[in-house]
Amino acid sequence: MLLLGKAWKIAAAVAAILTASRRVIQKPRQLIGCAGGGRGDSAARCALERSAKLLNKASSGKKVPIEQYCAAMEALMPAFSAYGKMFENAARKDVQGNVDKLRSRAKALQRKEAGAMVLRERELDPAKTEAPDSAARALFWINKIVSQIAMSFEFLLDRPNASLTRCATDAYVKTCGPYNKLIHRNIAKVMLKIIPDRDSFVQMYGAEDMAELAPTLRAWIKASKSSRRAVDEFFRRNPDLAPRRR
Repeated sequence: MLLLGKAWKIAAAVAAILTASRRVIQKPRQLIGCAGGGRGDSAARCALERSAKLLNKASSGKKVPIEQYCAAMEALMPAFSAYGKMFENAARKDVQGNVDKLRSRAKALQRKEAGAMVLRERELDPAKTEAPDSAARALFWINKIVSQIAMSFEFLLDRPNASLTRCATDAYVKTCGPYNKLIHRNIAKVMLKIIPDRDSFVQMYGAEDMAELAPTLRAWIKASKSSRRAVDEFFRRNPDLAPRRR
């Protein structure tokens, strides 16, 4: 089925970060304990804040420590579970699946840093880097998902009159889209049309308005910046390890 393509899973994973089901939005605000400390009124907001803390720990200039990076990605998982089975299942299969691949390959290749792991993979078996379960592909796609989420947040903050769909779609076109087939790009764009409006987005994150939510979004953007740049730079220096643009 077409909906099982990479574009569908990436769009659904990002949509899971950006939106929740209507039944979640309609719940009254209630403070809950956030994993790893702190309190908030949304599981999604707690997950985003926890992920930001872990991404800060994973920031080390041009290097990306695999275990800390994977932990930061996994911190987003509690948010997915609140959004309905369609988004949750797609997000877990894609994001968690790639996290598992990174950990598995890191163990097999005996490397603790992402770039060193992928280079070791190429050294041992160049053809392996193009396989769906390779360290190279897992690192590339997780980074693209993170980049798409960060850019969606940036567009929301910088374009107060733009819809959530417009911001998310423009982010997709600039990050993941160039590496998807045309038919998969069209599927992704359709998926991003079903997310709700800006007000619902803000409510889902347990905030009264965007001004209240903005610091949380900016903190996550900032926390993810170092790893995004490091992985982007790695694939710029090693273009043969990245999927080709379409």
